[in-house]
Amino acid sequence: MASMLSSVIFPPPPSLIISVMSVVSLVAIAGLGISEILGKHLQYSRFWNLNSEKSTRMQIKLSSRTGMLVFYVPAFLSGLASFVLYPNHDLRPFLVKATLTIHFFKRTIEVINTPVIMKLFNTLLGT
Repeated sequence: MASMLSSVIFPPPPSLIISVMSVVSLVAIAGLGISEILGKHLQYSRFWNLNSEKSTRMQIKLSSRTGMLVFYVPAFLSGLASFVLYPNHDLRPFLVKATLTIHFFKRTIEVINTPVIMKLFNTLLGT
């Protein structure tokens, strides 16, 4: 049991690139958090009021469903491609590839079948 667990979970190897990317990610996330606290919100929420500020530049407006498909379908396809492009017989990379591919497949199916899922959910609840 311990050998199987240690083959999946272990600390990353010391590397300058990994250390630098960790610091860059931490600073970027902290900056986004501070800007959210100060009231400068990112324009990603589907509940955000788009009419509050008139912009002079042209903006492409997509439905939330189309926007989610734009992100989830390529992520799912790259997950599938990772099995072909990077065949690996180790357990850990296989688990990472499989988990990400299944996750984005599930998200894509949820976006495509949202009305079906909601109807099933309402049927199960009896409403």
